Amino acid sequence: MGILRRQNKDITIIIIHCSASDKPEHDSIDVIRQWHLDRGFDDVGYHFFIKKNGDVERGRKLFQIGAHCKGFNSESVGICLAGNHDFSDCQFKSAAKLIDGLKEILPNLKSNCIFPHFLFDINKTCPNFLISEITKYSKLVF
Repeated sequence: MGILRRQNKDITIIIIHCSASDKPEHDSIDVIRQWHLDRGFDDVGYHFFIKKNGDVERGRKLFQIGAHCKGFNSESVGICLAGNHDFSDCQFKSAAKLIDGLKEILPNLKSNCIFPHFLFDINKTCPNFLISEITKYSKLVF
């Protein structure tokens, strides 16, 4: 099965994840991509990955439906921060800048559009930090 497509107007929420690993060698979307391919995914499930140093790496294109949150992939953007319990301010700042940019190009993002993954799956604790760690750096009101 190929990667399903959507229009930008279909995207209404952003779901924040963590990689669940603090190992330095896991600080790359290529590692996450391989984990997902090994699980039978067509590609990495996330749209963006934020490295420990704050660099943003692209995963799936926005018009491609993600594979990061069962039942909510068609309407969401998946952003994953490298780490499990150890995150950097530069990651939070990069996430805020990315989300500010997404809000400018995605017309139907809700005003309170950012959610932690665990709200959609009771078996998850991800992203293991408060969303306010990101939104406090945003130039937009949430």
